[in-house]
Amino acid sequence: MKRHTVLLIVCVLFISIDIDAQKVYPVTSGALIFQFADVELANSNVTNTPPRFTCFFHWGQYYHFDIIDNLGFYTGLAIRNVGFIYDEDIPQKTIRRSYTLGVPIALKLGSFKNHLYIFGGGEYELLFHYKGKRWYSNDRKGTKIKDTEWFSNKTELFVPSVFAGIQFPKGFNLKFKYYLGDFLNLDYTGPDLGQSSVSFSDYTRLNMFYISVCWQFRTDKAKKYIQSTDEKVALKGI
Repeated sequence: MKRHTVLLIVCVLFISIDIDAQKVYPVTSGALIFQFADVELANSNVTNTPPRFTCFFHWGQYYHFDIIDNLGFYTGLAIRNVGFIYDEDIPQKTIRRSYTLGVPIALKLGSFKNHLYIFGGGEYELLFHYKGKRWYSNDRKGTKIKDTEWFSNKTELFVPSVFAGIQFPKGFNLKFKYYLGDFLNLDYTGPDLGQSSVSFSDYTRLNMFYISVCWQFRTDKAKKYIQSTDEKVALKGI
């Protein structure tokens, strides 16, 4: 409850700031995400938690609000493919992931005209499409079992996180994100990956974080560039 109250207060403060319309602009973003997790199970020995790399489907549409050249913030919407992998000594490999729809709020400090600044903030993500995979080996060989569900009760519906990063010129940035809440619904009991009944309370530890490399561009400038190019092509044809 306290986290929700703080987030609401921050949103109200941001919305109440009077900003020149010239300093509000849309930004579109994609990302490469390197995901990590610390996993422990009550009834099994986790031998490895390899990093999980994803590049599809990651998309973000943000609005930046520059109060001055060195101080601003942004918010928006982002879709990401987030999850984790772990191996057990049975042997067995399991992957659990979900597509998420997130709403971030971030403060940024630096030189916006030079496209060099740091940023940090918080985000809530809606987990809307879950998938689980399992192999009875540690090398993805042999029979694969798969579960796929929309708005699954195997995951939490909303997960909070905090993040920080640095924006570089040419549209690239580097970001670190840490999830504050449980990704899985630890109260879930029922069928899972070929087993008739399991309990997710067996996850005695599940800490998730990731590092992402993002590229982004101002949507309004891209539209102007496309229009300008079309006009030049049309003039050449006259």
